[in-house]
Amino acid sequence: MKRKITAIASLALLFCVSATAQIFYKVEGNGLKAPSYIFGTHHLAPLSVIDEVPGCRDAFKSAEQVVGEIDMTVDQMELAMKMQPYMLAPSDSTLSKVISEEDFKRINEEFKKWAPMPGMELQMLDMMKPMVVTAMVSVEMVKKELPGFNPTEQLDTYFQGQGKATGKSVKGLETPEFQAGVLYGTEPISNQAKALVELLDKPEENIAKSKELNEAYLAQDIDALYALSKEENGESSEFMELLINKRNADWINKLPAIMQEAPAFVAVGALHLPGENGVIEGLRKAGYKVTPIKK
Repeated sequence: MKRKITAIASLALLFCVSATAQIFYKVEGNGLKAPSYIFGTHHLAPLSVIDEVPGCRDAFKSAEQVVGEIDMTVDQMELAMKMQPYMLAPSDSTLSKVISEEDFKRINEEFKKWAPMPGMELQMLDMMKPMVVTAMVSVEMVKKELPGFNPTEQLDTYFQGQGKATGKSVKGLETPEFQAGVLYGTEPISNQAKALVELLDKPEENIAKSKELNEAYLAQDIDALYALSKEENGESSEFMELLINKRNADWINKLPAIMQEAPAFVAVGALHLPGENGVIEGLRKAGYKVTPIKK
């Protein structure tokens, strides 16, 4: 497996190759009484992208339920408590134990430039898994380098929040515990540590990659997003298999019953949509007509 873990992957972060791939799809047929919709999200995209997608707001209004990867409308403290155990490193694998003293001292100086709070040092996060720190640093890099990026205004949380506010039911395709286990437990901690060192040694590469990913998404080109992800992680890597393909298969099994129950607006990471193992192709194989709604 490639040891390199992209910062985008660590965010929660954050694609078949088809010239007509889009980020918004209509799902109908196969016994559905009304169509449902699937929207591919991206953690770095501004909310303004919604108005660049034809029919998105009307489709959202027509839906009776909003479906996401996890339900993020629950109490945030409760959500954090559920995910926290998966973010902590074993006592024998803390940051200072899996990163050499020389590397630790060096990257700490760079970390202080991107820390979420003034005066914060790497040692303060010693008990966290390296992937958690990578995500934290990546968000700060993006905040400073991508104009208009606001980590408190993300597409997934926006759709779910609006759904709850307008009386729609909100459902998660998986539990917070499961997602945290996959996000922070797929890669061995030693690999996570190497990726963190690499990130802080070459921050400009991460910033450039983040900009490239964001430009591809804003162009609604999930083919480009998929290609960038394969380039960084390897198409058949454990990352792609566990973080993407296996979760896609699980969602494809769950979505028919959800859409049959009531028209749904499904908002999940765009990386889950394309490809032979993607959600779009999976639903087509299950008998649904899935049509891209083009920009």
